[in-house]
Amino acid sequence: MIEKTHRVCLINGSLRGRKASSLRFLLDVSRRLPDKRYRKTVLTVRCGVNAGFQSETLACMAEADALIFVFPLYGYGLPGALMRLLEEFHAYVQAGHGRNPSAKVYVVVNCAYPRPELTTGEAVRVMRNFCRRFSLPWRFAVCIGTGPVVAMTKRVPLLDRKLKQAFAAIAADISADDVGPRSDVFVYPVIPEPIIRRIREHYEKRGEMIRARQQLSRSDA
Repeated sequence: MIEKTHRVCLINGSLRGRKASSLRFLLDVSRRLPDKRYRKTVLTVRCGVNAGFQSETLACMAEADALIFVFPLYGYGLPGALMRLLEEFHAYVQAGHGRNPSAKVYVVVNCAYPRPELTTGEAVRVMRNFCRRFSLPWRFAVCIGTGPVVAMTKRVPLLDRKLKQAFAAIAADISADDVGPRSDVFVYPVIPEPIIRRIREHYEKRGEMIRARQQLSRSDA
């Protein structure tokens, strides 16, 4: 029996390049999709207002059996470059190009706050609406609190168990026939929230001191 090959499009919604926590999470998901069973394509959003996304990029999304969006939370919403990609994809389909109506949609969103259930709701809602617009089967979101902290500690034994389970669930769900509703997954940092708060306050204070020095330097010039 020949096993079906699934076409998977992984979209990196961060503009930070190789330093992005989103890219690390995307690669973690990709590693759980064996090349023999999944034909994977990685797309990365880009900035710039003059040139749109290439038709090959939009065609890859349209032909995929699964779309996995991985992005950081920007102001409780999606990054602007990712929003532009979704808008251009809508225009691409409206222009008469075909698409796969059964493509499953997954989201991995990482935020700067320790409690993702309080901050990621709007971004997940936007992605759910994206699915409704195209009648695509929404599957579930993996919402990661304090994404950079989780990315740095995910290789520590036993600390990243829930993250591994969430990414494994995405891989298993892509090839499953079941399209019943799934609950979103929330992943929390292993560092206690009070410590994270102190670290953030330290760097915020440090940033204020740097800005004050810069202002003094400009006034002395």
